[in-house]
Amino acid sequence: MADVLVFGASSLVGSHFVADGRLSVAAAGRTDPRSAGAKVERFDSVDLADRTAITRLVKRSPEPTVVNFAARTDVDGVERERPPAGMSPGGPAWEVNALGPEAMAHVASETGKQMIQVSTDFVFDGRDGPYDEQAPRSPLSASLSWYGWSKSEAERLVTNRLPSAGIVRISLPFRSAFPNKLDFARGIVKRFRDGSLSGLYTDQQITPTWIPDVTEVLRAMIARRSGGVVHVASPRLTTPLEFGMELLQRLGHDASKVPTSTLGSLRAPDRAPRPLRGGLRVRAATALGVPLTSWDEAIRRFVAEQGGRQ
Repeated sequence: MADVLVFGASSLVGSHFVADGRLSVAAAGRTDPRSAGAKVERFDSVDLADRTAITRLVKRSPEPTVVNFAARTDVDGVERERPPAGMSPGGPAWEVNALGPEAMAHVASETGKQMIQVSTDFVFDGRDGPYDEQAPRSPLSASLSWYGWSKSEAERLVTNRLPSAGIVRISLPFRSAFPNKLDFARGIVKRFRDGSLSGLYTDQQITPTWIPDVTEVLRAMIARRSGGVVHVASPRLTTPLEFGMELLQRLGHDASKVPTSTLGSLRAPDRAPRPLRGGLRVRAATALGVPLTSWDEAIRRFVAEQGGRQ
């Protein structure tokens, strides 16, 4: 028996938690993390849109804790699944992001397991952020993406089934290395180097998440079997432009060549709405004894881990 059953163990954030190694992990999902060298006690293949299969797997698994990182996170792709007004929700993202976690929580409630659902700041529409852990999630509207709504409904469904569940919200997560997917920081660096970087927003407020902090918070919650909403993000606000310029300067690039733009001016019909005055306030992590990393300190660690300039 492992310590934790992890859904989405091969994901950007989940793979860091698995690689940490201080807790033993049983993995479940579509991709076997062992193919990328991850050490897990076992892997169970399961369709994350199949609630019956999820229910059966969680029920037979002996692990006392379930952590769900799995989600469809292509925000613009998920937006194309938004149903017309008045129609019932559906589609792959709805199945994976909302109904799959509900199935996990249902079994966790029946079996006495702890469950932690990893969520996002996209549950807020970004009209009046930053948002603390007690802020109500935004209602469905044209200002809230369908991705954000699917994750918001996951929070509601999970806590309805299991009031003791943990909800860990993150924002624009990044780490120094992950070969399978670009993240907020490494995406900026790659696009700058290859000349495809579009304007970094000057008017969007953000609180990027240093992924190692997520691992620390999850370990603390599992050790205490604690639940509730916990935000894991930079304690200080920034903008994409400020973040990108600091990152590129520390890597030795000429940040004066970074193009700028405004999020408020970009409203394309094929793009999901993004939070403008977004960001997360972080308070609950303090009670867990986990200091969170500010965005500028995270950049210093990012550069140091890449062996670059500091």
